[in-house]
Amino acid sequence: MGTEVFGIGASQNKDNVGETIVIDGMDLSKCRVLSDEHGDSEGNIPFFRIIGSITKAIPIHSEDECQDAYQLKCWKHSGVPFIYTEAEMADETGHPDAISAAALLKFCHSQPSVPLKIGLSVEGGIIERSPDKKTLMKTVASGFAVTIKPCNPVCSLWLKHDLQKSDKNITPPARYFEALNKSQSKHSFIENKEAILQHHIERIRKSLADYQGGFTSVKCYNCGSGQRFFKSGDVPNGCQKCGENFSMADIWKALNR
Repeated sequence: MGTEVFGIGASQNKDNVGETIVIDGMDLSKCRVLSDEHGDSEGNIPFFRIIGSITKAIPIHSEDECQDAYQLKCWKHSGVPFIYTEAEMADETGHPDAISAAALLKFCHSQPSVPLKIGLSVEGGIIERSPDKKTLMKTVASGFAVTIKPCNPVCSLWLKHDLQKSDKNITPPARYFEALNKSQSKHSFIENKEAILQHHIERIRKSLADYQGGFTSVKCYNCGSGQRFFKSGDVPNGCQKCGENFSMADIWKALNR
């Protein structure tokens, strides 16, 4: 699996040229390409400049809409509606531009004192401007470019594993704590330990039967639900409950259990 990144693809604040993108006016239906810097003067992206794929691009309007620590970090950095973006680089397959971009990003994140910041810049087209030409009312995004000179300085890019290692101090929304408080306490575990242990025994038996029958399951880390499927049958692309896409790593683990 290539280097996984996340960040702010576009943000509804005034950029370096005095323009503001309306987040709800951005068409993300064809947003697929992660590129290296921008294309030529006519907006074309040479094939060699494509260094990865956009795996997620969704608008976020408030802190309450954040579903995980990655999105929350972006909201705290932006403070205004933005396009939350996740992507995977093609560095592990030997793409030289992807290797260079991933290496530079890792270097910058390991050396905070380096005066070089890497961000994102939206690729696409403008459909409608406001009368004063300063607000981009309707736009279409084909992807995002990794760049050292983002037109909007808010549009930052981070390594996903860096957040897992070092950004544990981010405070989740209150609803996360409410869910935690509803979880089973030590006292209730002692009272119901026989029923709980029996439940886990049944789960182990079911897992063993699935293994012997050629079945496996993949867990959705967005909503927590599991999805059972036959190994030699159709492999699911996403969660049937919440619609979130499964990662290739999760599918690989499920198939190799």
